[in-house]
Amino acid sequence: MKKKIETLQANKEFVRTYDDSKYEKPSVTADIVIFGIFTSVGNYERETSEKKLKVLLIQRGAAPFEGCYALPGGFVHRGERIEEAAERELWEETNLNCSFLEQFGTYSNPDRDPRRWVISNGFLALICADYEKIKAGDDASDAKWFDISFLKTGEEWLLQLTHEEDKICARLKETTSERDIKRKFETIESNDIAFDHQLIIADAITQLRKWMTETKIAFRLLPEKFTQKELQQIQKVILESNS
Repeated sequence: MKKKIETLQANKEFVRTYDDSKYEKPSVTADIVIFGIFTSVGNYERETSEKKLKVLLIQRGAAPFEGCYALPGGFVHRGERIEEAAERELWEETNLNCSFLEQFGTYSNPDRDPRRWVISNGFLALICADYEKIKAGDDASDAKWFDISFLKTGEEWLLQLTHEEDKICARLKETTSERDIKRKFETIESNDIAFDHQLIIADAITQLRKWMTETKIAFRLLPEKFTQKELQQIQKVILESNS
């Protein structure tokens, strides 16, 4: 068996004559699902106040889907790791830095973007939202926190995102087989959100709920000092958003 170092010279010759046009290349993007826990306004007793799980959406300021809501995200630049692209896009479009930013899925349907073949990587971000200020930037004309509900109704799953008068709904069906290690969804109807972001959000909620039961991820949504009751509130609101 050859060692990698023994093939370096042959590799150089191969690359020199390689036909780079042989295979079509997709563009690559990062889309970020940012979850935040909010404490009810007007209640200064943090431990007894109501907690709400919300997701951050931006309003697109340019085509395609101009004026529609979407997840923050964008294209990976040359020489950039996809994790770096996610961090950069998050900052450029929302003015947020997140200490927790984890990749959870890849989305490669050839028709998911009307511009061309685009493969997106979904990232899940968590923040203690009461202490963060968002500001839309880059190609986002606005950024808002939406209440989130993802519930099974009969044979379907209903995703509902709400911010005052803005309401986004999507109907999904579960396509998980016995061989799958995580839930899978397909869209039945979704006319209110750009691209396939309803699927990315559904997967993110499902993944967050799984991590909530298997890891200590809840601490990412709490301030430095917290009580046992606050931790239980965080766990409850996340698990109930996807029951």
